[in-house]
Amino acid sequence: MIRRNLFWKIVALGAAVALWAYVNSERNPHTRKPFSIPIEVRNLAKGYEADFVDNRNADVTIEGLKAVVDSVTPQDVRVWISLPSVKAGQAVSVESPTVRAHVARVPEGSLDVTVSPKRAKLRVEAVRWKQLPVEVKFLTAPPLGYAFSDPVIAPAMVAVSGKTSAVSRVKKVICAVTCDERNGQMDEMAPISPVDAQGDVVNDVTLDADRVRLKVRFVEAAARKAVIVSPDVTGQPKFPARVTSVNSTPPFVTVEGKPSVLIDMSTAATESVSIDGATGTLTREVRLRLPAGVRIVGRSRVRVTVQISAPQQ
Repeated sequence: MIRRNLFWKIVALGAAVALWAYVNSERNPHTRKPFSIPIEVRNLAKGYEADFVDNRNADVTIEGLKAVVDSVTPQDVRVWISLPSVKAGQAVSVESPTVRAHVARVPEGSLDVTVSPKRAKLRVEAVRWKQLPVEVKFLTAPPLGYAFSDPVIAPAMVAVSGKTSAVSRVKKVICAVTCDERNGQMDEMAPISPVDAQGDVVNDVTLDADRVRLKVRFVEAAARKAVIVSPDVTGQPKFPARVTSVNSTPPFVTVEGKPSVLIDMSTAATESVSIDGATGTLTREVRLRLPAGVRIVGRSRVRVTVQISAPQQ
């Protein structure tokens, strides 16, 4: 019975299969769908960070029955590379591992998955850290006659961590502040920034503290002023001699002290120079008499010369 009309039976079977395939393709045709998926980095050795040299996204194309393809969302597609080995002690290396892809929630083998690029190029770099002192940078000048006190900073040292190349660029940790003249002091949590040798902020590092407590105040600063030396001459020369001139070397000196003291000071008197009974010119080295808190800049003594002449007998 089976062989009877075998040819027509085969033709009928082929037509049925073709018809089934046609109907099935019309109801559930094959299709494809593209995705752009970020590449995950897996198995990176501890103490290292990886950066993609090229684009870190991969182009993934899935192909299969429309019903299956349409059910896939970007969250179902995972793309990754594996970095299982980095040479011990190696600070920087360039790796090109294979890019792999997987689609979740679909039967195994129901989709054709292609991924581009086939390999990803990464720069793998060791992570390091170092400690640096916090330096204060005042953005405004203190009021006239005042200076900033030595700042008190807590913590005084901070740790800078990140990739080797970035950490090596950090030369200072700066706390840039503006002081308010009206308050006369500052006690607050101030932000800090890591900077390179040119003073530019290095962004790709991490500080173990982003603020420090800073205490600073205005203190009266020592000022300098040039004043006239005023010799203090006492007594009288022996008659009939007389004083013809008095001068000092140097005639002016520079003094240093609080502005509130120096503001009214124009001369500096010497210690007394006695000329009692003198018959000729006298020269003495003496000190200056200065107010409390004022000191002379340079030599502490001046030379006073008293010219004494006696009329001819």
